[in-house]
Amino acid sequence: MFWKFDLNTTSHVDKLLDKEDVTLQELMEEDDILQECKAQNRKLLDFLCQQHCMVELVTLITHEPPLDMDEKVRFK
Repeated sequence: MFWKFDLNTTSHVDKLLDKEDVTLQELMEEDDILQECKAQNRKLLDFLCQQHCMVELVTLITHEPPLDMDEKVRFK
């Protein structure tokens, strides 16, 4: 019975990374983004290390979010 289950599941983060036009914002909204980083998801780490992502991450860290931004994303 055990062999009937497909245990080779793909995370939602991997599915997003397969999209050609994925944005950092989309990835940051995923609940399991930290777990994927801790698991050293190579596709995710390669994406996050791109120049444009690094610039956006530094900007997110060093600047206050706009007041009109959705609270879920603003304080995540």
